[in-house]
Amino acid sequence: MNEQYLNQTIRRIVYLESLKQSEINNLSAHLKEIDDLIKSLMLDEEMTDLTVAEFNKVLTAVKTGVATSLSGYTVAVGASLTAIAIDTYQFEVKSLNNAFDDVKLSTKIDDKKQAKIAKLVSNTPLSVTGSEGKTVTDLFNELANNESNKYINHIKLARYEGKTNQQIVQMIRGTRKNGYKDGLMEVTSRQAKTIVRTTVQHAAMQGKAEFANDNADIIKGEQWLSTMDFRTSSQCRSLDLQIFELGKGPRPPLHHNCRSTILIVLKDEYAGRGNINKRASKDGPVANESYYSWLNKQPKEFQDDVLGETRGQLLRSGGLSADKFAALQLDKNFKPLTLAEMRSREPMAFKKAGL
Repeated sequence: MNEQYLNQTIRRIVYLESLKQSEINNLSAHLKEIDDLIKSLMLDEEMTDLTVAEFNKVLTAVKTGVATSLSGYTVAVGASLTAIAIDTYQFEVKSLNNAFDDVKLSTKIDDKKQAKIAKLVSNTPLSVTGSEGKTVTDLFNELANNESNKYINHIKLARYEGKTNQQIVQMIRGTRKNGYKDGLMEVTSRQAKTIVRTTVQHAAMQGKAEFANDNADIIKGEQWLSTMDFRTSSQCRSLDLQIFELGKGPRPPLHHNCRSTILIVLKDEYAGRGNINKRASKDGPVANESYYSWLNKQPKEFQDDVLGETRGQLLRSGGLSADKFAALQLDKNFKPLTLAEMRSREPMAFKKAGL
């Protein structure tokens, strides 16, 4: 693993997390639009006093207003996603040129290439668990549609239950005593933030994938790189440092809020400017080892927080190597195995661990 390229990639991961937060910060203006709309609609007559026709007009205004606000947010994020993908392509060019000797890269980013990358970001299906096959466009369209329907359904129920306009506004905004974290708008905020984090990661990987495809003649493969902390998913923990043939392996994001990335592995004839035997973790540089090798050296309490008590005990006492333990976590489609499935594959390890 090349030291300079790895360090640049790790810095890029940190930068990408900052970009996600920047896009999330822009959500507040759109949520304020929803807040202002709801308050304006609830200023006059009580919902319980309206005729059916009048009430339906209110519902239409709510549905249209919420969808419009979230669609406006979608447009803004969409432009950023394309820029992130293009920037990632350019980052790979610069990083590999800096890290390797005599490497000849395809680096052309003209209007045609930018348009292609934009389509890849919007139209390439995600591999995210629970959203398999959906595109970025699908995810944001669902957000606008589902959230607008949620608002009108709650207002319908509130009217049926005889709640006042003030109670309806409180239901949507949340309560002051709970920091406005218990209303519908907080749910909308969480849903939008998750989609933004996931699609930013997707956009970055599309830029990297297009770069890899353009330079396939000098690339040996793609290496999965996971973040080494307690929030890393079982899928990403088990894939950490595995190398796949170009375009044949999984690519992030595999799940919502995924932070993993891919390292480009050049063919052996390209000499790097120094190798590295350390990588970053939550506690600073550690030996260049896989996630489970690193986790096996952490305190028991931390292991159990990450894996759960049963898997933690299996890691410590099952007699499995880090690589074998990693291989035991996922099926051939990179989906997590249950404990029962793991036990059927490695019964002796469970017995040795006293499980």
